[in-house]
Amino acid sequence: MSGYFEAQHERIEGMLTAHLLDVVGGDFAQARTRLVQWRAALDEHIRIENHELLPHVPAGARWAARVYLLEHERISALADDYAQRLQRVLEQPPLDELARRRASLYLLDAAHALRHVIEHHHEREHTALAQELPLDLQQKVWSAVPLEEGAWTQ
Repeated sequence: MSGYFEAQHERIEGMLTAHLLDVVGGDFAQARTRLVQWRAALDEHIRIENHELLPHVPAGARWAARVYLLEHERISALADDYAQRLQRVLEQPPLDELARRRASLYLLDAAHALRHVIEHHHEREHTALAQELPLDLQQKVWSAVPLEEGAWTQ
């Protein structure tokens, strides 16, 4: 196993976790900043997979490239829906502690579906795609994407 997909997924999951910790803490402005950072990383990750890796899925692969493409579309749609929820919270900020907690729960409920789809997608990539694509291609593509933690860690 190469670990290229795993390392990239850990980076993106770490960014989403940092965002969700802000949500739990009721810091919705910081949560928006981290969500924007996460979404940019997610979109770049999806772009790389769609255009640089999935065209190389071999005939007879466990799952066709189309399966991964459809999952990417689903993840993007759920991320858009989640971002809209966060925007609603920011437009009508909670006025007291109970409202802040309810707003956090409202966001966490939406994040649950998103995280579930991402988790299953990543598992599919780890168990099949990472095994079926040539290692030299994975190394070339993923080595161009930095793994530094930067501002997203807590």
